[in-house]
Amino acid sequence: MTSVYIAKRKKVKQSTNVHYAGFPKRLAAFALDYLVIMGYVIVLTAITLGLTYATGLFRQTVAALANPFVADLLTFLTLVLPVILYFTFQESSSGQATWGKRKAGIKVVNAVGERLSRKQAFVRSLIKFLPWQLAHTSIYHIKGWPFAPENLTPVVMVGLILAQVLVVIYVIFLVVDKAHRTPYDWISGASVIIAR
Repeated sequence: MTSVYIAKRKKVKQSTNVHYAGFPKRLAAFALDYLVIMGYVIVLTAITLGLTYATGLFRQTVAALANPFVADLLTFLTLVLPVILYFTFQESSSGQATWGKRKAGIKVVNAVGERLSRKQAFVRSLIKFLPWQLAHTSIYHIKGWPFAPENLTPVVMVGLILAQVLVVIYVIFLVVDKAHRTPYDWISGASVIIAR
């Protein structure tokens, strides 16, 4: 027990020598990961269109997606959740980084410089992508979306504004905080550091 405590204290002392990944590195990593996300979106779209045309269910699919709750749930289950899980599993893996982070030379660590638990990585990713989900939910509740959108309701406006405000808060924390930690880093107990 004592040796474990001493080892953890040594890790904490060593962590004062770490270099936290700043805005440019983290932005580069996310831009690279966005390529992965866009590749997934393209494949998902091609499969969806292919299946709906092949099965003759295109009209029924469009009709079902006219319901904002169905469209939002389907988007969450097929797009947002898989992206959250990609970040979760990659950042809690032995590599401690997504493909984009590895290419940018950074990784995610916990308070003692070790890899995140699956739970920490999931919480981090869930909060990180909250603005994206909030924007989807808001957009799907615009009447007539996407072909003949009507005026935005106050609830939709609040949702869209809140999504943007969260992103701005994330960026401000990333730039201003000494360790470049965002709210989702703080809440999950994570830091992003330069990989060595």
